[in-house]
Amino acid sequence: MPNATRAEPTERSEKLCVLVPCLNEQELVRRTVEEVLQHANKISIPVEVVMIDDGSTDETRVVMQRLCDEDDRCRMIAHDVNRGLGRCVTEAYETIEDDTWVTVFPGDSEFVFAESIDNLLAARHGHDVVLGYLYNPVVRKLSRRIASTGFLKLTKTIYGFRWRSLNGMKLYRASAFKGIHVISGGHAYVAELLAKAQLRRPDLRIAEAPFISRGRAIGDSHAIKPMSVVRAVRETYKGAQDVARYREKMVRRYHEEQERGESHESFFPPQTLE
Repeated sequence: MPNATRAEPTERSEKLCVLVPCLNEQELVRRTVEEVLQHANKISIPVEVVMIDDGSTDETRVVMQRLCDEDDRCRMIAHDVNRGLGRCVTEAYETIEDDTWVTVFPGDSEFVFAESIDNLLAARHGHDVVLGYLYNPVVRKLSRRIASTGFLKLTKTIYGFRWRSLNGMKLYRASAFKGIHVISGGHAYVAELLAKAQLRRPDLRIAEAPFISRGRAIGDSHAIKPMSVVRAVRETYKGAQDVARYREKMVRRYHEEQERGESHESFFPPQTLE
């Protein structure tokens, strides 16, 4: 790849796509989407909301269709069979333009959209990805904090990541992750996706910014259940194995480019905000 200065899109040409993945969230998806749309009027770039029904067995899809009928900024993707969080999110990237900014806002209404997206958008300039870290962790139960900390340490050890969080709110250009296939399920897909994105583009520019949670209003997180913990560890290792294969492929590509005399973009480390 030739060395070139990246053309940054102007604010006038930028867009924001908010993905709202849901599985049996009939009680909360309307509130979640309305929260996004209410703040969208205060954001300086156009906003689109893409709701994803990942095989819900309740009335989630009915509620989504009503929201689409009520506001033309909404559209929906419906799966008759559950595909898992990673697959349903990454497949949605293929329906989004490359330069569009993307964030995933869960349909359970746990995160505070306004303050969180404002923080992420403020950090986007000069970056391709903004990883969110939880500003108010005390809002979560001790058991969930312990599980999250353990999972993060495992992931950072396996991949060598140094960021404060991986599975919170984040903001990124669709092109950063578009076309990358992940095999791990659950929240393990994020680390696999990020690792492959860095291998594909060693110059990927990554920042960090805080997001805010209000906690779950209805139900409990499934992340702390014993079987969920076991599955998360299993899926993390599965993803890491595929990343190892992807790494070999990309390293071969780097050397082949060098042998052909092609100049790769600079391999400087990703930038982070302290």
